[in-house]
Amino acid sequence: MIGRTLVLLLGVAAAWLACSTGDAAENGFARALERGDVAAMRVALAAHAQATGLDAAAELFSRTIDAVPRNRAFRMRYEQALAEPGGAVRAPSRELFLLVPGWRYRTEPATGADLAQVRAVLERLGLEARLAPIAENDTVEENAAALAADIARLAPGGRRIVLVSTSKGGPETHLALDRLRRADGAGHVVAWVNIGGLLHGTAIADYWDTWPRSWLAAIGFAFQGHHTRAIPSMATAASRARAAELQLPRHVLVVNFLAVPRERDLTDWTRSNYALLAEHGPNDGLTLLADAIVPEGITVAELGFDHFFRTPDLDRRVAAMALALLATLDRPGDFPR
Repeated sequence: MIGRTLVLLLGVAAAWLACSTGDAAENGFARALERGDVAAMRVALAAHAQATGLDAAAELFSRTIDAVPRNRAFRMRYEQALAEPGGAVRAPSRELFLLVPGWRYRTEPATGADLAQVRAVLERLGLEARLAPIAENDTVEENAAALAADIARLAPGGRRIVLVSTSKGGPETHLALDRLRRADGAGHVVAWVNIGGLLHGTAIADYWDTWPRSWLAAIGFAFQGHHTRAIPSMATAASRARAAELQLPRHVLVVNFLAVPRERDLTDWTRSNYALLAEHGPNDGLTLLADAIVPEGITVAELGFDHFFRTPDLDRRVAAMALALLATLDRPGDFPR
């Protein structure tokens, strides 16, 4: 009898401790998000995942993001555009969408890293879009320099530049904007849409940058005619140190568009990487959720998708995002920033 009672009491205590730990982590994440403290966000989400599971931590991330007034207001615009069968862009459009692709976008276009589908949707809306001339396998720093130079060259044209980056293109865009800010050369950039950016790196790069896996990666890449210099530039230590020094131009509207998967939402593209990242907290299959956003920006958290956004209605979602963004640029005072 005493043994059964003791087991019951221990079970109740364990459940209470898990609940208390989860509640503390939930509150900690909300406070860290409000402060824009990415490191604290990362710690809080990892603690919540440890106490309640990765799926619960992913849902906490999505729920907390959606509760922020500016995110909720923008999501209303996005969902309204998503519900409409089609939308017309106000004419004439003053924007030029400059697309910043992801890693190995020419070698592996099937990942969507080339943003070809995004470009096609924008052009069907009557918007002008073009691909930024960056190398597919250079370092974050090298591509950021090339991107900053290209953005600067566009200044005399009088167009309002909207940057759209994905994955590794995220930290490259972040760094390029900081360099332009320092040179007072970002005045013509009005917005940045960050799609699942590896802004603070990824532990996947850490994994492949460690011997002997780094040696195996070098051999495999050499057979494709590629170097592996880009991998260390995506590692977490280097990326987090770099991101800590960056500041964005104050006038640039930042919209984070982020996939938030639960385990059942994973595809074959991300399942193994998701498992590799799981010990660090909820992730999209390539980077931690906390590491993929600019907290002071607007964030649309798309629960139910992984990093590659494999969904048959992606065209509709891209169009809705573009229309919501343009509406916000036209009427920036309509929602709290």
